[in-house]
Amino acid sequence: MPKQEPQQPQYAPQPDPNAQYGPAPQPQNTPYEQQPVSQQYFAQPQAAPVQYVVMAESLKGVKGWLMFFVVCFVIGSLVNTAVFFQAIMNLSQPENVISLIFSPVLVVLAICAVVFITMQKRLGKWLAVATIATAGLGNVANAVVIYASGRSGVDVSAFITGIVTMLIVEGLVILYFFASRRVKETLVN
Repeated sequence: MPKQEPQQPQYAPQPDPNAQYGPAPQPQNTPYEQQPVSQQYFAQPQAAPVQYVVMAESLKGVKGWLMFFVVCFVIGSLVNTAVFFQAIMNLSQPENVISLIFSPVLVVLAICAVVFITMQKRLGKWLAVATIATAGLGNVANAVVIYASGRSGVDVSAFITGIVTMLIVEGLVILYFFASRRVKETLVN
């Protein structure tokens, strides 16, 4: 048997490792615009866009502006209680008679509005509107009595401007109870 020479292991030709990245990089002194760009570099598969689900905070519950108005009704009922007892002590002034009439009504309406709103009853909205409307009527009556007594010290235009401004502000507050999504979603029972 003829003697065979040991064979050298033959290796398969290896591809150029830089071939997958495109041509060899150009020297740094080549301007950016003239450097060739491998299309393979930008042809990576695009991942599907990620979708995030953002949960909106629920508008149900006595929170936000609705809670602000509940606190205002509580404070208003306390103030009107004090005004009522102050009016009893000094009935000689005509505006105290107006306070004597409107204060107990406002206290009852405000407390009922607070109770029904916190219980999330639909009637709470109507009691809140009635409280604000009664307060507006009482404020207008009080301003008219003070102006008629001559102790206001303002002219007619300032008097009318004050009343109109007061009614607009109270109308905007009443509008909140009809337009608010929180009121619509909370006061449903």
